[in-house]
Amino acid sequence: MVALGEVRTQRLGRYELLQPLAQGGMADVLLARTVGIEGFSRHVVIKRIRADQARDPGHIAMFLDEARLAASLHHANIVQVTDVGQEDGEYFFAMEYVHGEDARALLSQLHARKQHAPLAHVIAIVAAAAAGLHHAHEQRGPDREPLGVVHRDVSPANILLGRDGGVRVVDFGIAKSAGRTTETRTGTLKGKVAYMSPEQCLGEPLDRRSDIFSLGIVLYELVTARRLFKGENDYVTMSAIVAGVITPAAQVRPDLPEGLAAIIDKALAAKPADRYQTADELRLALEGLARDLGLQSGATTLGDYLRSMFGERPEPWLVEPGATLEMTVGDEPSVIVPAVRAVSVPPMRTRRSRRLVLLGAGAAVVTFACILAIVRAHTEPPVTIAPPVAAAPAPAPAAPAVREVRPAVAPPVVASPVTPVEAVRVAPRPRVKTRPRPTAAPAPEARSWDPTQLFPD
Repeated sequence: MVALGEVRTQRLGRYELLQPLAQGGMADVLLARTVGIEGFSRHVVIKRIRADQARDPGHIAMFLDEARLAASLHHANIVQVTDVGQEDGEYFFAMEYVHGEDARALLSQLHARKQHAPLAHVIAIVAAAAAGLHHAHEQRGPDREPLGVVHRDVSPANILLGRDGGVRVVDFGIAKSAGRTTETRTGTLKGKVAYMSPEQCLGEPLDRRSDIFSLGIVLYELVTARRLFKGENDYVTMSAIVAGVITPAAQVRPDLPEGLAAIIDKALAAKPADRYQTADELRLALEGLARDLGLQSGATTLGDYLRSMFGERPEPWLVEPGATLEMTVGDEPSVIVPAVRAVSVPPMRTRRSRRLVLLGAGAAVVTFACILAIVRAHTEPPVTIAPPVAAAPAPAPAAPAVREVRPAVAPPVVASPVTPVEAVRVAPRPRVKTRPRPTAAPAPEARSWDPTQLFPD
């Protein structure tokens, strides 16, 4: 679980922000809605760059690259990006809201119940994800040249399973494409280590076949309900991936058909040339196997299965105010958030309105000060200015008073050449005494430290 902060602003462009859903390293994910005429209302998910990242031009460029790429992908198995914008220096984009879970949550449920998912549903989920990835891989730029898109982060957390039975791939934040304005530095790893391909672990150039290997890991885990590559640390995990240390899926699930075991083995081939060359080839192989085995799974049956696993759960804006709701959003960790009715959210001032309020308050203070000065100027002369004017023309008492004050001021002038000299003589003495104090005290302690005690065996 993660603690979620308050929504910084109540509105972002034309969107009313309702509640935070999750927090990531670069962006915040929030539930929002847009309102139109005649009671029109649509709920969306806003991904907004974090305030501490908004000052870095490199992070802004990466964020906008993700928004542009995701907005160009229009497919039933990819989460749709509907808007990209900026408001008061805050960059954001809006995505469709998918009411459901992700494949990671399904794996957790299967593991907790010690069950295996029906093969028909597993094939339907992976085939749909493959269709979405193939659409992304086939993208071309304005010049009709291939963009060479590679997701690089295919994992159960980035495959959303809607309660309506829809399957969607999400989070192209680290995707590689020819249209990006930012490039990954050589030797930098992108993605979750346990779902990387061997070439990705080795830092070699990637193409679409890397995503096929990652999707093969997801297929293996959905079939067996257990992790494939999970070492004590990232180094051990990557070593197992590069070495191809794989427990056969049929050994974990004895009732696994030979045809499905063969598809898993080919998707997880160590050499890219030995895998399916496109995600569409993997989809066709899975659908052909389902036909041969008589396995049928549609959106309705998959939705029914998900409800049987997770129970009925209403949309967050329909839950009574004050209740809590557990939600999972894409690659973000599961969180407990307060459920808020859309109509119950109180209005909150935006940054622009707060600035106007402060400017108005400042102007009011200045105006009040000017009025007060004018009033005093008109009311004080007959009372306060008269006594000084009457005292000024009396020369007799004033002259001796001034002559008597000068001798009192003169001694400091005469004594000034003496006191600086004395001060100069005295000043070095306390400085000499105080200099050894900061350095002498820690010196013996530093020398007495034993470096071996800091790193015990």
